[in-house]
Amino acid sequence: MTTDRPTPGTPAPIRRERAVEVYGSRFGNLYDDEVVFPGGSAGRYLRWQWKQQGVVVVPMGPEGLALLPMYRYPVGAVSLEFPRGGCDPGEAPEAAAARELKEESGLTALSVRQVGTLHADTGLIATQTHVCVAEVHPVGRTAARPETSESVAEPVWASYNAMALWLREGRITCAITIAAYAVAMAGTPASATAPPHTTDAVGLSGIVRQ
Repeated sequence: MTTDRPTPGTPAPIRRERAVEVYGSRFGNLYDDEVVFPGGSAGRYLRWQWKQQGVVVVPMGPEGLALLPMYRYPVGAVSLEFPRGGCDPGEAPEAAAARELKEESGLTALSVRQVGTLHADTGLIATQTHVCVAEVHPVGRTAARPETSESVAEPVWASYNAMALWLREGRITCAITIAAYAVAMAGTPASATAPPHTTDAVGLSGIVRQ
């Protein structure tokens, strides 16, 4: 009998013997834990724990999807990404998504819904990230207010056709953005993702061809 549900085996766990913190800041903590591997040998395992749960928001509007060109210091390059950040203490993921969207892009969410969760790197990062979809409209955009440590340009609107093309061509490489797009598409009716009939990529100040 076949089934659409995945039925993976159950691998043996890696057992933590002692949590060993090697670095901490207001953003999170890095651990080099003492562990026991499935074969019984002892070793160490790096683990990063953010202070708050993460949130990434997929902005959807009449022109498709809004992406932010962000300069990312670790890779030394500009990266096209969905707005993301952390949930403040006691803040719901939907409220955090609307706040991060406004701060980083200047766009206002007309509605927000949570569609799933993801783990950015299961081999290192322990904290989960909530995935939200926001209905937005480019008209009425205000000035963005990113943090001083962030370097962000104006949003670029991409049709669903352009998004697929940019993914195939490697123009979008942010793992959280790619995973959030997959989760959002899985939770969005096909009629809501029909490609616009005009341009493939539209910036708020005009057409952007990439």
